Amino acid sequence: MISKQAVNIDHFKRSWSYTDSARNAWSEIIEKYKENNPNGKILLPSYIGWSANEGSGIFDSVLKSGLEYDFYCLGLHLEVEVADLKEKVLQNPNQLILLVHYFGFVDSNYKEITNWLLENNVFFVEDCAHAWLSDLIGGTCGRKGNYSFYSLHKLLPISTGGIMVNNSFAGNKNNNPFFELNYDLLSIYTIRRSNYKYLLNLLRDIDGIDALYKDLEDGICPQTLPVIVEDYDRTSLYHEMNNTGFGMVSLYHTMIEQLDGFQSEAAAVLSHKIINFPIHQDVTESDIDEMVLELKKILNA
Repeated sequence: MISKQAVNIDHFKRSWSYTDSARNAWSEIIEKYKENNPNGKILLPSYIGWSANEGSGIFDSVLKSGLEYDFYCLGLHLEVEVADLKEKVLQNPNQLILLVHYFGFVDSNYKEITNWLLENNVFFVEDCAHAWLSDLIGGTCGRKGNYSFYSLHKLLPISTGGIMVNNSFAGNKNNNPFFELNYDLLSIYTIRRSNYKYLLNLLRDIDGIDALYKDLEDGICPQTLPVIVEDYDRTSLYHEMNNTGFGMVSLYHTMIEQLDGFQSEAAAVLSHKIINFPIHQDVTESDIDEMVLELKKILNA
């Protein structure tokens, strides 16, 4: 039998739990893992930031848990060094593995990595703090790990809120206390992608500015446009652009001290050169034209 319309209220629902922040969602996930693995271990990517005002969104929760931890290597473009990840997982298959979708992008080896983790029954979590529209609209991440989590204010004009997603169960756990879900997420997704492509094209001819992700694959909703600054002091550029009214962000500019000396291009090199351009839904193409013009003035001064 087929009903005239869909009537199964739980069909295709995902188990969402709303939290104060993505950090709190991550802490809850760690505690759930810890219930079955009190002496467990967490394997993290070797690119984790810290700031004096906010601490470390990823690492503070790990320290709070009291569990052991280690890092797997990332390359200069934040790509997972698959062989290193697999080697460290095989040393202890009961670890919790964290995959981070930096700036809304998905690793080029995402399918290989996640399929291998699933085949080996490894507990892994997807950090979609920047990438929840890449998950919800693009469908390119966030569905394969045991859990995933989001940060609402990274993409929407609100000040707080996170989501923990349990991919093993269906159905919402509670209502959203932070905002009504009446944003046109498809339009936000579309505008962010369009702004990224427009700005990326303008940056191609600027010497010393190298986009971290030179292609925007289908299904990816970028949080910002990250670049490597080659021939200019990143911190100076950050302050000069912001002083002229262009809201640049320098995400992951300072690594946690536990990564000192860790052999990873991401931590050792990229963290000193990365800066992020805004491409959010309030930005217009004329805004981008003005921003690029100001960038050229500063670099050529």
